[in-house]
Amino acid sequence: MKYVFIDAEFTGEHACTTLVSLGIVTNEGDELYLTLNDYAEDQVTDWLRVNVLSDIDPETRISSKQAYGKMAPWLEAYSGGQQVAVVSAGLGQDWMLMAELYKWGYPDARYFHSLYHLPDFLNHGRHLDLRTLFTIAGHDPDMDRVEFADLQNHSRKRHNAVFDAHLARACFHRLLECPELRQLA
Repeated sequence: MKYVFIDAEFTGEHACTTLVSLGIVTNEGDELYLTLNDYAEDQVTDWLRVNVLSDIDPETRISSKQAYGKMAPWLEAYSGGQQVAVVSAGLGQDWMLMAELYKWGYPDARYFHSLYHLPDFLNHGRHLDLRTLFTIAGHDPDMDRVEFADLQNHSRKRHNAVFDAHLARACFHRLLECPELRQLA
């Protein structure tokens, strides 16, 4: 099993949320950072404007369709024909928003459906929620993950999707030291 670590920044924790940025980091530390320009402007909050959008260069923003065009071949090349498990500290929302980008590969489909529109290497139930792994290992899932991963001196800041994906990777590797989780290595 290969692992990728993801983080998504989005317009809100509700059913109609839209993707603002997506960070993907491989187990080896390679990264893909996508910032989007077609999120729902009417859902942008002051918090999102200050903590996320202010740190994104408007010149780097691309459409969701373009993001899919970069992400899909990048992930497929990384998979090398093997299954890839997605790990995230917010797996429910992050994974769904990432997976939903695959709808752009099926422009004639009326609805995105993960059973039919995800590539085989992602179409499985082995994706992992970092918060659950913290709980299994006996740690508070609300702990300071930057401190746990020893990334206090990192140059990027929280709520940058690629930094948070690196943070998820660092926490995962540290959690693998726990006896309860060694089978994931």
